[in-house]
Amino acid sequence: MTLLFNGMQSSLGLVYDREMGSMRLLLTSPLPHWWLLTCRLIASTAISILQAYTFLGIAALYGVRFPPLGYAAALAVAGLMLGALGLALSSTIRQLENFAGVMNFVIFPMFFLSSALYPLWKMAESSELLHDICAANPFTHAVELIRFALYAQFNAPALFWTCLAGAVLLVLALWGYDPARGLARRRG
Repeated sequence: MTLLFNGMQSSLGLVYDREMGSMRLLLTSPLPHWWLLTCRLIASTAISILQAYTFLGIAALYGVRFPPLGYAAALAVAGLMLGALGLALSSTIRQLENFAGVMNFVIFPMFFLSSALYPLWKMAESSELLHDICAANPFTHAVELIRFALYAQFNAPALFWTCLAGAVLLVLALWGYDPARGLARRRG
């Protein structure tokens, strides 16, 4: 949940920057826009991981232990995918108030229609439709990746689907923030 909320909250700043006009200056700088957005994604993911580890540190005080190396890799991949989701959404929304509302319509269905609360195999026992919806949710695969890493196991399908969703969302975000595309739309 920390990664999901931080991925969306970090993109809230981009919407604010666009609304105030500083995003236009940033995207017209000599650096390529893909570099700027990717660095922003990496920075927000690093903050998300630090917050997740703070939470896990508190949990460790209560006796919850985890293998740090596998868990760090899973958190990084999941954080990048969820940050890319926030970037993709922020590229389409122009006003801060609208983005805050959209965040709720994205975060809560993604969370409740995932395997965050119940394992995917348990959902298959109750409803095939629910299982299929949860299996199509990219957040489910991020949760499964983290869940398996928690037990020091490798989950190749979850890693594949999380990386694929992250790459697609990042490409959509880069396309949405392309200054040339926005200029052509204004002229045309």
